[in-house]
Amino acid sequence: MNEWQPIETAPKDGTWVLLFVPAEIPDEDRGRHICAGQWSDQLNGRTAPPRWMFAWFDGGYYGYAGPPTHWMPLPEPPQ
Repeated sequence: MNEWQPIETAPKDGTWVLLFVPAEIPDEDRGRHICAGQWSDQLNGRTAPPRWMFAWFDGGYYGYAGPPTHWMPLPEPPQ
């Protein structure tokens, strides 16, 4: 599977996937993200309400942004 799937079909077992978060303002790219994430009840070492958590790779922040609408599996790493 290498096409975007509806978020309702995403695994919620802690598997890391690619997530798409649409723009907050229609017709603007501001706020639109594709990033790695997982369904989790942990936020920076503390228990939190279960939700999609995102890994931002600009400093190691692990947190939450707007709700994703689509997902796809992570690609295989290079050999």
